Amino acid sequence: MIFSRNTILAACLLVQSSMAFAPKAFGASLTTTRENSVLYAKNKKGKNSNSGRSGSGKGFGAANNQKSYDDAATKAVSDLIDTESAMNAFFSSNEEWNPLFRSLAAGPKVPAMDILGGTHGEKIQYDTSTSWKELDEMPEDESKKSLIATFLDAMQLSLLDIPVNEVVEEDENDMHFLEEGRRMLALTRFQVLPGLSGGSVEHHDALFQVCWSELHQLRRADQPSTGSLILLPDYDIADLRRFADMNLQRPLDWLGHSSTFEV
Repeated sequence: MIFSRNTILAACLLVQSSMAFAPKAFGASLTTTRENSVLYAKNKKGKNSNSGRSGSGKGFGAANNQKSYDDAATKAVSDLIDTESAMNAFFSSNEEWNPLFRSLAAGPKVPAMDILGGTHGEKIQYDTSTSWKELDEMPEDESKKSLIATFLDAMQLSLLDIPVNEVVEEDENDMHFLEEGRRMLALTRFQVLPGLSGGSVEHHDALFQVCWSELHQLRRADQPSTGSLILLPDYDIADLRRFADMNLQRPLDWLGHSSTFEV
């Protein structure tokens, strides 16, 4: 998912304007906007309050009480990497995207501007010749809409799976419920990319195009607590995690947006 602290990824990709999660039936990624985030509060009576039921919260279907909003869920993959070399390789191999990257850059002194050159905040146009596209908020295809509905239903049901402890007024599960619910409510844009599996350059480029187009749309709209969900029903979640790390999370940090978007 992509959210706009702003959010992007789901096999699912969630882009939110600030997050990321992996529901059972799909791969996932998320981006969210953290500033002025709206918390979703729900009466405990509305949750499954069967005090005799045991189990751990599963937020968005991830087992073992995994969360889509903590550091472990959203941080870049930890490995040995030469940041300077990685940054140079990323921007030099995506030169046609440099106008969009400059447009997104948070300021003149962010690391990426030493490579991109030009002026940060550059205005860009959308037309048939540009790599980035102005995508619809919701696909028109009914089968894609059905997939989105199924996914959102699964997200909602996973919230009801979070257990309630009636003995205490508020505990970690309550905060888990609120945070996951907030992310669900932040979704304003939806993309579905069936058939992409990450096994080819064409699939990589198609996902790259949608992700960065959505990121720019969220930034251009400049609305807090908004997000984009990108469903990739055929994408391997491990490949998606690596894609998000090298092509979204790290570049966003180099552009000065590690606290603006959550993937």
